[in-house]
Amino acid sequence: MSALPTSLLRPWSDLPPELLGHVIARLPFPADRARLCAVCRDWRTAARHYLRCQLPWLVLPDLSFCTIDDDGDNGGSGGGIFFPRGTIPGVPEDATCVGSTDGWLVLDRTDDAFRRIKFVDKPRSAAYRDYPHREVNHMHSYFLYNPFSGETVPLPELDAIIGHVSEKFEVRKVLMRSSSPDDIIAIMTNSTHGNVILCHPGKGTYILHYFRVSDIAFIGEWLYGITPDEDLLAFRLDEDGDGKPIVVNGKRVIKHPLPEGKVDLWSWMEEDDDHDDNVDDDNDDGGVDDDEAPNQEVEDIFHEHVMISDDEEIGPYTEAPYQGHAITTRNLVKSQSGELLMVRRMYQEPPFTNSFTREVEVFKADMDVGKWIIDRNALAQDEVLFLSRAFCRSCRVSGDMEPGFIYFDSTNEVFDAISWTPMPFRMPWQRKQFTKKWMTWVFPPEVVV
Repeated sequence: MSALPTSLLRPWSDLPPELLGHVIARLPFPADRARLCAVCRDWRTAARHYLRCQLPWLVLPDLSFCTIDDDGDNGGSGGGIFFPRGTIPGVPEDATCVGSTDGWLVLDRTDDAFRRIKFVDKPRSAAYRDYPHREVNHMHSYFLYNPFSGETVPLPELDAIIGHVSEKFEVRKVLMRSSSPDDIIAIMTNSTHGNVILCHPGKGTYILHYFRVSDIAFIGEWLYGITPDEDLLAFRLDEDGDGKPIVVNGKRVIKHPLPEGKVDLWSWMEEDDDHDDNVDDDNDDGGVDDDEAPNQEVEDIFHEHVMISDDEEIGPYTEAPYQGHAITTRNLVKSQSGELLMVRRMYQEPPFTNSFTREVEVFKADMDVGKWIIDRNALAQDEVLFLSRAFCRSCRVSGDMEPGFIYFDSTNEVFDAISWTPMPFRMPWQRKQFTKKWMTWVFPPEVVV
């Protein structure tokens, strides 16, 4: 076949905008998108339409991820695009994603492949039974990884506490107090003995035991935790002379009414609210001092203590058995105005079709009166929420984001907090290969064009 005459060849700068949109949709990393914009002025001008704002990714345990897209305007990729494991560079083969915090991934290097194996690929043997075992232990090492800069921050202090745990053990949330990894990091687990672990990389750790909090959020120097009964606990954090995190004050700021006869577990936190001394400067109640050997006695304690059940509240079957269970979740998130919000959501999980939202309620924490105040106007006019068990964030609306929208990771819906109704929203079908509890939002840096 003879080559086309030169007169019929069009320059790359004449690539139709819709094709350029397809290309951009398959370049999820900001650096690659910036290189595309640098090719020529025409590409940079055309790309501005598609680079108004990149919505966050949903990262799965095996480090595959999905981009999300509201309406398919981004190159016709309605529902976003799935990128398989290996797309994120610099990730070890034995790494599992256990969380995220803004643009950072929290990775667990371990031979325990249970959570990074797709559901359809898990062994079906009677011995394995499709769920983790308490009596099977694995070695773990944890680190923060920035997929956009390639920066890695090892967490050896965390390895010393939970470096050898059973398959039942879970890291459920990891939060950095600030945008820098050289600050206090809060790790929430499903172990009563180490419900919340405070870690300052290179400095030390502090353990909060037995509180049974199901979600956490930072506001300034305070770490807040919500219990399954919707009590709000507050811990004021500081550092000792060596930079080790400490808790200098702990109190219950919201007490949820309890059913008659149920024991109030946190009444002791109200005995002296004005007490501002260090709650436990030496962390003698099971914390790991710097001079202790890794896992010395700690690993046995983790195995012996109770694992906290999932933070979901599963109700009975509804009107008809085929409709499945109604499930309630609660998420804490700091609003754009600096207030603490609780988003309570009830969704239906039918056995043979997609889950759907039944009800969403947004509350503000009124710490002066000690109550959750339901508020349909809790979100600012230019505010949007992204919620998952592993990471929650409030953003100001820009680009493709819609004001008042609340994005959940587990259903094909986005909730409109202005009209107070769920809206259809498509995501790549591959995200269903893992249980919804193991997905997390990651926010790429914006591309300036």
